[in-house]
Amino acid sequence: MASPSLLLLGAGNMGGALLRAWLGKGAIAAAKSAVVDPNPSIPVLELCEAHGVAVNPAEDPGYDVCVLAVKPQMFASVLPTLDWPRIAETLFLSIAAGTTIETIGHLLAERAPGARVVRTMPSLPASVGRGVTLLCEGGRLRGGDRDVATALMAAAGETYWCRDEDHLDRVMGVTGCSPAYVFLLAEALTDAALAQGVGPADARRIAEASVTGAAAMLAQDGRPAAALRRSVTSPGGTTQAALSVLDDETEGLRPRVNAAVEAAYARARELAS
Repeated sequence: MASPSLLLLGAGNMGGALLRAWLGKGAIAAAKSAVVDPNPSIPVLELCEAHGVAVNPAEDPGYDVCVLAVKPQMFASVLPTLDWPRIAETLFLSIAAGTTIETIGHLLAERAPGARVVRTMPSLPASVGRGVTLLCEGGRLRGGDRDVATALMAAAGETYWCRDEDHLDRVMGVTGCSPAYVFLLAEALTDAALAQGVGPADARRIAEASVTGAAAMLAQDGRPAAALRRSVTSPGGTTQAALSVLDDETEGLRPRVNAAVEAAYARARELAS
């Protein structure tokens, strides 16, 4: 499958991270691609110059894919103005939270009636090539469109196709929000180290090393998390004593995480309404 030409509309934190991943993996035809952003950062400008990607071109020659990475509140003013040769043949990917496929299709309807739209939700670790991107489509995709969308988002990590937008909103509490959960765990471990008399700098250092070390084991070992947990939990030992608190059926980590995911889903539905 040939790498597609691509227009990246918005090159902020996530848009810039995806662009870096695509160019690094050769996932797009750089010389036929472009970035449109009113204030591109210096790193984005340098990246585009190094790979021959046009920035704010005077004319749009047409693109196989357009990635909508502007803020959701800008969609209503920006999307109806998009126009280039064969725009009706372009596959649109959105990374905006809370903006439905139906809304995007309506905003594109004048120049690209029946637009093929894939809604995606990449997680923050996409910026280091270790993200998880959720995808769903609105039923108008053609043969090969799913493969194109998957290949683009897989350049930044793992991908998962959801059944529909409601399913995406549900799973987003697991993937999109989970970096914050892990960061909070690192914070909590830092606080625990401080409470045990460790100095601030060392508390942060050993807490963060504990989290990243365990994550590296999980990535490299191949066994599921439950198996690794059991392997480090000796019967009657200190870890088992600690887990008896964290794994309490009603007040432990599992019910709290489930409640957090449900809260994220409820908020996602509010944003979409």
